[in-house]
Amino acid sequence: MIRWFIALCVLAAPLCAQSSADIRAGFGMLAKAHPKQIELLNLPGSDTAYAAVLRDQNVTGDLPAVLVLGSLHGDETAPAAACLELATRVLEDAEAVKLLSAHELIIIPNANPEARDLRYAKLSNAVPGVLLPHDDDRDGRTDEDGPSDINGDGVISQMRVKRAGGKYRVSKLDPRILIEAKPGEEGEYDLYWEGQDDDGDGRINEDAVGTVTLGNDWSIRWSDEQPGANRFMMQLKQTRALADFITPRRNIVAAIQLRSIGDGIEFAKGPKAQREDPYERDKQMQASIEKLLGEKALPGAVKAEPEGAGNVLDWLYESQGVYAANLYLASVSGPKKEQKEDGEEEKKEEPKKPAREKPDEAELAQQAWLAYAPGDYLEWKSFKHPQLGEVEIGGWKITARHDPSEEDAKAGAGKAFTFVKSLIGALPKLEVSKVEVEDKGSGLYRVRLTLHNAGALDYKTAFSTRNRIHMPLFVSVSDTKAVELVSATRRQETENLQADGTTTFEWLVRASDKGAELDFTVESDRCGKLNHKVAVKDCPAIKTEDE
Repeated sequence: MIRWFIALCVLAAPLCAQSSADIRAGFGMLAKAHPKQIELLNLPGSDTAYAAVLRDQNVTGDLPAVLVLGSLHGDETAPAAACLELATRVLEDAEAVKLLSAHELIIIPNANPEARDLRYAKLSNAVPGVLLPHDDDRDGRTDEDGPSDINGDGVISQMRVKRAGGKYRVSKLDPRILIEAKPGEEGEYDLYWEGQDDDGDGRINEDAVGTVTLGNDWSIRWSDEQPGANRFMMQLKQTRALADFITPRRNIVAAIQLRSIGDGIEFAKGPKAQREDPYERDKQMQASIEKLLGEKALPGAVKAEPEGAGNVLDWLYESQGVYAANLYLASVSGPKKEQKEDGEEEKKEEPKKPAREKPDEAELAQQAWLAYAPGDYLEWKSFKHPQLGEVEIGGWKITARHDPSEEDAKAGAGKAFTFVKSLIGALPKLEVSKVEVEDKGSGLYRVRLTLHNAGALDYKTAFSTRNRIHMPLFVSVSDTKAVELVSATRRQETENLQADGTTTFEWLVRASDKGAELDFTVESDRCGKLNHKVAVKDCPAIKTEDE
């Protein structure tokens, strides 16, 4: 099998430690080993970002597709490597390969390889955005004041400055944790990433590398006030490369962005709900997709950072009419409550203690991370800062809290494979379920065709249908020497076809005899072209109760 060969070269390395070049090499090996199932395409205008298109390469025409994006967040390394693991598992699974004869899986492992490689090469840094020079502080210079290893320990971590009325206070649950002081509370520290005022403007780390994020560059509800936003929307070359690749591919039904840490599955938010929500059907479809995951939310799991304004999920849903969601490779949960075992004696009732202040979500998240990755936390040590005087350096490494452990990353890639395989099997599937006729005499026949969506997902989203994003479905009957159209529109249409739903089309035709063949064509953006032929004599009669 191909797995042992690839493992020697690429997959033997931990997922979180594979460079973009390693991952590209792995996809190249897959393409050589499976030329009939996989094709690699560079994204338009990009020499580094690419897509792996998995399908039966001998089948022509459009096939319903699932798009998988490695995280657009540059400080997450695991999702890109998980995409290679996903592709490898698909091509090794006989059932999945069989699905590729009628479906397409498009994998874009890394739309932002430059930032990911900076993270990979310099493990002391974490770059969330693209490597676009950006003047964050509007002083005429770019990227001149970012985090730096000023104490020379080889790691960039946090730096706290003791200051009355500061923004942060020490947690009452764990003295290692700093949390934001609430209104009315007295703060005791200000908190920074390790660094200094490099440009002499009195501020620290206000103009760092990679502050413009690819995940917030999209045109749906974009805001220049969103952290990570560029000066204008969709100006990044990486955004344009992705958009130029995705937009013409109208066969994409669902899209999954793999993220590192979170819980369950999170769908595009879409427009704000109205009193009578016209997109309620899409929520039902989202629930069906979520069931495919087969997981329940974990109590106390660390929540992912919100995608924010101008995110790719909303763009996919509202601009492309695609069901779009985040799927997380791993969950980080807080400590489990101890459960009393069978037979354990009841403890005597103790006097009630005063109610303790409920910890906030950020505090619980830090506790969970301390238990999950204790090596990502450094003890605070005093340091003489050249500008701030006495400070303490320690706390979280700047690379912390972005990626799962290697074990969880591997398990998450396996989960993604199982889910994506199920999602491919749920895509819309168009079929002509029956053709019926009514003999009107003198060679005239009333013809009724029933089109069925045998998939578990609607042909189009409700949002796409309402806002006319995609073309309708078209069904036509051909004029031949033996069959002539007499009445009705030759090429008829329907905007959508729900999961396991049917719709009918009717024509009046004149046939030379009962052996004449009716020739139908179904045209669709998402499922390609379907031809169906049947002789008049082989069609059942239209039943009166169906009329």
